[in-house]
Amino acid sequence: MRCKLFFFLVYGWVCNLFAQTSASNLLIPNIVRGPYLQIGTANSMILKWRTDVNCDSKVWYGTSISTITNQITNASLLTDHEIKITNLNPSTFYYYMIGTSSTTLLTASAGQTFKTSPVIGTKGKYRFWAVGDAGTGNVTEKTGFLNYIGSNHIDGWLWLGDNAYNSGFDSEYQTSVFANNTYATELKKFVVWPAPGNHDYNNNIPFSPPPAYLDIFTLPTLGEAGGLSSGTEKYYSYNYGNIHFVVLDSYSVPRGVTDPMAVWLQNDLAANNAAWTIAYFHHPPYTKGTHDSDNPNFLDGELPEIRQNIIPILENNGVDVVINGHSHVYERSFLVDGYYGTSSQLSPSMIKNNTSGNYPSSCPYQKQTLINKAHKGTVYAVVGCSGQTGVTASGWPHPVMYSYNNILLGSMLVEVNDNRLDAKFITSNSAVYDGFTIVKNAGKKTTVNICQGQNAVLKPSWPEPVYWFPIGTTLDSAIVSPPFSTTYFAYDPNSCIKDTFVVNVTPNNVPPCNITALPNYDPALEVSVYPTMIRNKNEAFTIRTFSGAKIEHVKVLDIQGIAIDIYSNEQPMNELNIYFKNEPQNGTYFLELIIDNKMIHKKIIFNK
Repeated sequence: MRCKLFFFLVYGWVCNLFAQTSASNLLIPNIVRGPYLQIGTANSMILKWRTDVNCDSKVWYGTSISTITNQITNASLLTDHEIKITNLNPSTFYYYMIGTSSTTLLTASAGQTFKTSPVIGTKGKYRFWAVGDAGTGNVTEKTGFLNYIGSNHIDGWLWLGDNAYNSGFDSEYQTSVFANNTYATELKKFVVWPAPGNHDYNNNIPFSPPPAYLDIFTLPTLGEAGGLSSGTEKYYSYNYGNIHFVVLDSYSVPRGVTDPMAVWLQNDLAANNAAWTIAYFHHPPYTKGTHDSDNPNFLDGELPEIRQNIIPILENNGVDVVINGHSHVYERSFLVDGYYGTSSQLSPSMIKNNTSGNYPSSCPYQKQTLINKAHKGTVYAVVGCSGQTGVTASGWPHPVMYSYNNILLGSMLVEVNDNRLDAKFITSNSAVYDGFTIVKNAGKKTTVNICQGQNAVLKPSWPEPVYWFPIGTTLDSAIVSPPFSTTYFAYDPNSCIKDTFVVNVTPNNVPPCNITALPNYDPALEVSVYPTMIRNKNEAFTIRTFSGAKIEHVKVLDIQGIAIDIYSNEQPMNELNIYFKNEPQNGTYFLELIIDNKMIHKKIIFNK
């Protein structure tokens, strides 16, 4: 009897389980979160989304909306889905759809696309959107920003912390971030690179659940997007083109100079050779907004610790811009360096440039970093007003700030074009309230040598149409063909930056302009010319080819192009010592070499 009863109990349990499983399989899942984009690289992208029931995962993708034929499937039954697409092309737009192995849940649309990153180090024009303390559900700043940029693509979306109020719970992320009336549309096409804030950790209130932040986002821990492996999603780095980004956790990890985050930061920046470096994290080193960076107590203790321990590392490694949230205001500093104290300890020597940097209303901030990038100046911006504003602290405005406002909602647009960076604070009504420009390593002197009648293409050392003197035109480059040596100047509209171009013109009857190459001339042939090691009254030089090519003929020409010595080898060899038949005068000479039936020209200077 017991055996029969046991059989019927087990049989009933199996049938019930089968019925539940079959019913689940018959349900068509609904997408309740996402999709959203993570860890974009030059060759890969991660797509994440959530469904209301367990199901497998499938992504279709392609480079046009009509050819979405590539596909990836994950057979695991999940509600939180994550698919990594690999083997993509750099700087390429892809359209995508998501669903299950049996049905499409999200069909193709023009706004459902992502763009892969450029190859690391590539120069270009890139745009980034920084929002701080935006997780309130108030999206008026979003509307203003998107109206301002129009159809331009955003290459990265920087979240400055406090991404979901009030406690960073999963349910608050759902209503304040992923809901259709907040950021759902933008999350489908802009890659999010978040930093955590104190509200993302529920202010470390005892017995709080684990932070949803670490489950919702997939962030680089192994340097997979550039930078050094951090081993944690709490702080990390990544590269985009010629820019290196550093993202820190300013709240939940120790901030001492010997603690793991600071040690990783020093090592990461020491290995960084990008043209630009931008750091962002939640707690600002300087503010007099709704928080006070002079306040060392438990409410604002992170701020002085960041200023004293982390900022020296950033400045010593040439970080150009630091962006923060936390304080629900807008604040933007001068170009500063070496300022690690309270507001009363700011001295004029710590301000590298006391102008606005708001180009073209005034001159841009300029930095020369080719030899040494340390301590050339950093701009600090607090953009904690994307979701709310508030009452300021005593001492407002902070003395290091050039621009400040505690009323306007807004976010920041950061544009990098080669060696120029522009940052603008865009308000909820699409106005530019403030901005600054940094130009690096501009204002150069360049020498160009041409033959008479040839063209020289002159380009300024920064990306902008410039005024050319004495040409008298404003263009982003100039093509000149002067009849004699001429000096040209390129100026920005405010004459803040000047390039000098010395164009030397050689007459066509003077070497090397009177030398005509053979049809099979090969400029890449490697030839070395150096003084001979054998001492002799009429010694000259040694010619050597490193590729094994044979030297057949040598002609020595003086500065007027007249041949003074000619050598022909019956048995060509790859190394030849040349002796002048008559002792030459000091001066410049030209060698015309025939090597493996290829003509090469070299200039030598003879000085006894």
